Amino acid sequence: MLVAGVAAALLLMGSAPAVPSAAPAALRRALHAASVQIDPPGCSGVLAENDQIVVTARHCIDPGVEKLRVRFTNGATRAGWVVATDEAADQAVLFLDDPVHIEPLPIVRRRAIPGTVLYFEGNPSRPRFQSARLDKIGRCPSLPELPNALFTSIAGVPGDSGAPLVDVVAEVVGLVHGGARCHIATPADTLLRLVERVLERDDVRMTRVPARSGPRRSAVSAGHSRHS
Repeated sequence: MLVAGVAAALLLMGSAPAVPSAAPAALRRALHAASVQIDPPGCSGVLAENDQIVVTARHCIDPGVEKLRVRFTNGATRAGWVVATDEAADQAVLFLDDPVHIEPLPIVRRRAIPGTVLYFEGNPSRPRFQSARLDKIGRCPSLPELPNALFTSIAGVPGDSGAPLVDVVAEVVGLVHGGARCHIATPADTLLRLVERVLERDDVRMTRVPARSGPRRSAVSAGHSRHS
């Protein structure tokens, strides 16, 4: 398992500084593989929780748009249907027309704690792997209805919106909201609720999709309905 492999690598590394200069190779590979570019408009996102679920920033989706092109770092492309949005949290869920044989990253279930070490790659079309830090949790002027925005030390640039920030075991802690102007990410708790809402909908059903190797695993498929 990815989490076990990353944890083992950390044990071998011993004590780490507050913001380490390097991350386990397994974490970097997993983050890069699961990261996506959303076209248009060239934002970022990540395969999360399931091999047909991509999450990104809501502001990356123009009003009325129902389908976007999702590009993976291995060259795969999929159509992603907009199936759920959270305006207050600036988060959106895309449902892929076909599964991908890429390991999705889990969304963290733990509460974020200031001082946590984070890792960030940015837009996968021009990856810039960084170690960063969660500085504080609070309100951001551009997210007035969200009480727990994540203030971080990432160095974002245009195109990074929707990119994931992950913890030391490659779990998604947040999604980039502010890009170059504001080192802000939206939190995992609202993101997890949004994804779970999609998976519980009546037009989402469980299917069996062959994995790349080993036993078969579950994925989801859905009718292409409008987002809620």
